[in-house]
Amino acid sequence: MYDPKRLVLEVAARNGIRVEPGDPVFAFVTLSELVLDELARRVLDDVGARLAAFEESIDKVDRRSGKLLAQEVREAAAQIRAELHKDIDEAGLKAAHLVFKVHQAHSRPALIRWLCAGLISAVGLFLAGLWVGAHCLGLLKAP
Repeated sequence: MYDPKRLVLEVAARNGIRVEPGDPVFAFVTLSELVLDELARRVLDDVGARLAAFEESIDKVDRRSGKLLAQEVREAAAQIRAELHKDIDEAGLKAAHLVFKVHQAHSRPALIRWLCAGLISAVGLFLAGLWVGAHCLGLLKAP
């Protein structure tokens, strides 16, 4: 609200016009004040509604960005998981190949040893057979 005494003094000081508190100009001042109060209330209501809508929009954006971020994290984790499985499979294949190579390297000398042992045994059996045969036929004389 306004102070009529202060307004009377201010009008007289600025404009050199004398007005009284019951003057019709104060009805205009009151009417202007009521209109301005109503406009200020409407502006405040509108600003409040727009702020609420803005905050709601911010919340929606926050939720959406959270969902998008979570989706991107899930996709990145899936890609990492796929790459790890691929690396593990490749490492398993390499390890199996190395085991095969080691087995092959170790089995070749063993095969050669067994072939040599078999050949020596065969020659020994053959010579033993010749000796027994010669002894039985009397081809060899006892000393």
